Amino acid sequence: MLSYVFTVSKSSTSPPNDLGLTSVIDGRNLKITPLRVANVPPPMAFAELELGANAIDVAVNQSATMIAVLHQQGVFLYELNYSVRPFQHPKLLREVPMAEQIPRQIAFSGEDNISVLCSQPNSQTDCIVELKASDDAAFDSNELTLGAGSLFSAMDLSNACFEDSHGGVYEVTAAASTSLLAKLPVHCPWTEVWKDDETIIVFGLSAGGTLFGYRKSSEDDKAQECLQIRNCTSFLTTPAHLIFTTTQHLLKFVHLHQGDLEIPQDEPEKDERCRSIERGARLVAVMPTAFSLVLQMPRGNLETIYPRALVLAGIRRSISAKDYKTAFFACRGQRVDMNILHDYAPQQFMANVLLFCKQLKKAEHIDLFLSQLRDDDVAETMYKETLNAPKLGLHGDGPSESQQNLTEPPSSKINRVCDAFLDVLRNRTSTHLQNIITAHVCKSPPDLDAGLTLIAKLREEQPDLVERAVEHICFLADVNQLYDHALGLYDLDVALLIAQQSQKDPREYLPYVQGLGKMQPLRRQFTIDHDLKKHSKALGHLFTMDEFDELKTYMAKHELYSDAMQLYRYQAQRLNEIMRLNADYLNSRNRYKEAGIAYEYLGEYNLAFEAYRSANEWRECLSSATLIPLPEDELVAAGEAFAEALTESKEHHDAATVYLDYLNDIEGAIRSLCKGYYYAEAIRVVGLRRRPELIASAIDPGLVEGSATMTELLAEMKGQLNAQVPRLRELRQKKEEDPLAFFGGVPADGPDIPDNISLAPTEATTSAGTFMTRYTNRSTGTLASNATRKTSKNRRREERKRARGKKGSVYEEEYIVNSIGRLIERTNSVSEEVARLVEGLMRRAMRERAVAVENAMIEVVELCKASIPEVFQVKPTLPSNPEAGEVNGEDEAGRPTAGGQAVFYDAMEANQAKREPPVIKAFSRLSLLG
Repeated sequence: MLSYVFTVSKSSTSPPNDLGLTSVIDGRNLKITPLRVANVPPPMAFAELELGANAIDVAVNQSATMIAVLHQQGVFLYELNYSVRPFQHPKLLREVPMAEQIPRQIAFSGEDNISVLCSQPNSQTDCIVELKASDDAAFDSNELTLGAGSLFSAMDLSNACFEDSHGGVYEVTAAASTSLLAKLPVHCPWTEVWKDDETIIVFGLSAGGTLFGYRKSSEDDKAQECLQIRNCTSFLTTPAHLIFTTTQHLLKFVHLHQGDLEIPQDEPEKDERCRSIERGARLVAVMPTAFSLVLQMPRGNLETIYPRALVLAGIRRSISAKDYKTAFFACRGQRVDMNILHDYAPQQFMANVLLFCKQLKKAEHIDLFLSQLRDDDVAETMYKETLNAPKLGLHGDGPSESQQNLTEPPSSKINRVCDAFLDVLRNRTSTHLQNIITAHVCKSPPDLDAGLTLIAKLREEQPDLVERAVEHICFLADVNQLYDHALGLYDLDVALLIAQQSQKDPREYLPYVQGLGKMQPLRRQFTIDHDLKKHSKALGHLFTMDEFDELKTYMAKHELYSDAMQLYRYQAQRLNEIMRLNADYLNSRNRYKEAGIAYEYLGEYNLAFEAYRSANEWRECLSSATLIPLPEDELVAAGEAFAEALTESKEHHDAATVYLDYLNDIEGAIRSLCKGYYYAEAIRVVGLRRRPELIASAIDPGLVEGSATMTELLAEMKGQLNAQVPRLRELRQKKEEDPLAFFGGVPADGPDIPDNISLAPTEATTSAGTFMTRYTNRSTGTLASNATRKTSKNRRREERKRARGKKGSVYEEEYIVNSIGRLIERTNSVSEEVARLVEGLMRRAMRERAVAVENAMIEVVELCKASIPEVFQVKPTLPSNPEAGEVNGEDEAGRPTAGGQAVFYDAMEANQAKREPPVIKAFSRLSLLG
């Protein structure tokens, strides 16, 4: 489409202050605005026509090759020829006179059909006359029974339309007949008709600022209202959008399609379909192919803008049509992230990489696209499609990325696109060498080795391209990194080429490279990898050179024991030697368990015994002791040490195992089992070892001691619940009755102190209006300087207060709730111990003790169940502060961010937060006890 501006000026006899007409044309879209030309130089124009009569109206045909100028006596027809260079002045085809009618408006329908709205002299009726621009025939007239208010072309210029004085919008069809499209509620001075294959939408803007929209489909006989927008000041339509301005100084875009029309919210910072404009601006013309919109400001000047909605719509349209060249230049010209070229239709793009390269042609353009690749999907984030329609390439044919084999690891978008370009351009080195190198370097992470390998290959096959390739890769990547990577490829010639492009001093790198050139290949590779700190690869070179002694030294220096063991996995003798060195290293680093495993791997059980003992691994230690074998007295001493340590850590079952298996101390094992309430295991051991006398001498006293300990513990838990739950109830009642006094303010029955009096010595507030200052540090009065100082010292002091939960403090409620929560956890943990104790007591005929323990446990469980709903209830404790803001160490919600006030607020939020109440385990009675 060609876009141009042309000026139609009056005859030389016209008064100097008359208005001319300036038209902005973009293919099928035409808008005409007045332009005052008096006392100013003539405006720049594509063409200026000198007419023989005053112009009334101007129309342009669908291809913008013909201009019809309406005047009082007829119509001037001008032809524009774009095929000739330089451009020729518009040529007058002919002049069609109109003698009897009074012409008012003119419009094109199609390519060469002209319709003219005329008034009949001495009559209340209007008529529409038609003319074929390519035919010399006279006008055909058709009288209308209704008065026509305005004549205009449909948006696609396929037909002429008119609106009558009652709001009816009609379409002029063949033989000058008419058909009703829609009936608007009121007569609208501004009307447009939008069409697609199956739908017609009539838009009308009333004088009161209401924009109406009526839709009529091919299946409907009557148009239905589909849109009503108030406070509208102007509007235009394009093949894809309805564009309108509002009294809130916003420019909005509505997608036009066969579905429901969605009007964007007033959110210009979030939605591409909404944009702020200057106060009072009005729409003049829209050029979708140029992504531009012309606005007229209140002071009369015309301004062109490029709304993001038009730009993105044009880019998406070009991508869908596989016109990547147009889309690319639109992205570059309008500063749109070029990732949209791939992200809007990824499958289509990956299948047309070669087409993309052929359309862009220049290597610089392809490099610009590759250099801006990011892993983000901009079509879902930055440029999310606002049209409720499937996005091409994601919902089309073929599997999407989410439907690919889930066993394959997800690959980077950058790497996928770069690999696609490499596949296409691999055999086009002569024309796209620059792009191939860019594709390697732009990967994530950059594949510098592949780029340098390509340069090394060019040295052999195409030496004339090497210098250009080296300069380009040094421009894209850090030269020092490239130099290191070139050395890592063991290609000294490429390394020298890279070094020559850097700022390195030749006196530094030349001797080094020359020294490397004099070495044997493997020694050179070892030296390079060592200097580049690739110690694992350097170790591999020592293995290849069979320098075992040097390898051991290098391995120990750089702690490469695992790599060395992997290298010598098939050489048992050297593997064992490396394993011994590794074990000594682990033992010296206090990693005793791993050292013990390594020693045991080598069969050195005495060293494994010492390592396991240092790691407090009693099973591995004692098993190694038996494999040495260790003398009996030393084995017993080790067993006693472990038994005592396990008893102190309350691992009674493990301690009993040591007593029984390694010390042959049945009494000690029984005592340990009874301490852990494992009475069933204790009785089993006594029976197995044929020592029934221990039941009365060891197990029964253990049962008595266990029942006493458990009864005392349960009584303490019961007493804690009976004390803390009422206290918590009392605190919450005080907080509800007088929150000011609870949080450290003035009590409700305290003195009435005016709010404008400052109290320097205290942080307490003086009225309900300043209650929030207790934890937001805001006040209408004056606080002491130390009341606003937020220091880490104050925070630590407040944290200690919160941890103590002192009675009467604001932290007591939180402390009690946490304490009851810990008590419930403890109750759940002793439930199994109580069950084992009750069973053991019944087995030894101690029914009264069993009943006492079971009843105590049941009472504690019932108290916990009853207290959970009350203790862990959710009640709001902090009122909101509507005046809060990010001032004086507070965040946007008024929450302090530092010092003791922040600790206080954390505690209040902990009370306010919704707590998940703990679950108390059910305790089942023993049926023998009733």
